[in-house]
Amino acid sequence: MLKTLAGKHKSTVTKMARRYKAAVDTPDGRRTCFQVTAQRDNGRKPLVARFGGIPLKRQRTAVITDRRPVMVTARRNELIHRLLAGQCEMCEGREGLQVHHIRKLADLNKPGRPERPRWVHLMAMRKRKTLVVCERCHQDIHAGRGTATTRK
Repeated sequence: MLKTLAGKHKSTVTKMARRYKAAVDTPDGRRTCFQVTAQRDNGRKPLVARFGGIPLKRQRTAVITDRRPVMVTARRNELIHRLLAGQCEMCEGREGLQVHHIRKLADLNKPGRPERPRWVHLMAMRKRKTLVVCERCHQDIHAGRGTATTRK
């Protein structure tokens, strides 16, 4: 903290420590801390920011109780739901499912392609970078072959 202040004010850490050092009365006695006070107008109380000034004394009589963590039920994400459906999104096959992934949706609309394959239309329509496909459809996609619509 002092190093950050010194860098901001183009000063040294020692000068910052000397400038912001303050003594505070606590129930455990007088403590040293760093304190900045900003005066305000219209008779309002000044703003005080304080770092330190707390006792670091061990409390031998403190009771520590471990609470059981609250199990939060999070909704599954959409990709997990699509995988659990257990079917290829291209040919509706049910074996050897894999996930085809592209880096950016913008890659789907690259110019220069005469006709976009069915899987490109499917991903662009859903605005998804992933597609759950069977192994055969996945190989067809990577080979650049047009995939058939049904292959049960």
